[in-house]
Amino acid sequence: MAPKKKKYEYEKGRDWTFIVYPESAPKNWRTVLDETHIRWIESPLHDKDVNADGEVKKAHWHILISFDGPVTVTAVNKIIEPLNTPEPRKVGSGRGLVRYMIHLDNPEKYQYPVEEIIGHNGVDVADYFKMTVTDSLTVMKDMINYIYENKVDNYADFLMTCIEHSDDWFDVAVNHNTLALNKMLDAMWQKNKASNEMIHKGT
Repeated sequence: MAPKKKKYEYEKGRDWTFIVYPESAPKNWRTVLDETHIRWIESPLHDKDVNADGEVKKAHWHILISFDGPVTVTAVNKIIEPLNTPEPRKVGSGRGLVRYMIHLDNPEKYQYPVEEIIGHNGVDVADYFKMTVTDSLTVMKDMINYIYENKVDNYADFLMTCIEHSDDWFDVAVNHNTLALNKMLDAMWQKNKASNEMIHKGT
């Protein structure tokens, strides 16, 4: 009787990630993956990551491998078996994983160069950094909340805030919804003006 499969072995996904360690992977590990003709992305070599106690972690690469349709972890393991890697795990967001490859959303961690992310078998890495409509709306909501809570009423001042905050904020501010932002800033100017006038009248 064949051994019963573990529940996780039935889990399927299109995007999977795993870690490659220079010390244990074969020298031709990239060729092994390239010859599968499956799209995959290689992170910069993470050799400056540290544990909570400050100890430097073993150098490693984060890999994202993307299939045309859902596959099981068993199928992924068969492909990466020659690489001597830890167990792969399913990725909920390929875009999020690629951003993590350079710690883009983790400013407390070492920031690796985006240009060192490498796409293989036809992958255009730049596509993973383009905002979707949903992403743009989420960023827009955050910006509107910031303007309102901080009583910002000057576009130049707000652009400087966007530059300091994140590339996503600056992108939305100059390339998307600029009319809405200008109306919001103008409304805040009117609101601040009315508030100041009430204060002066009170004194």
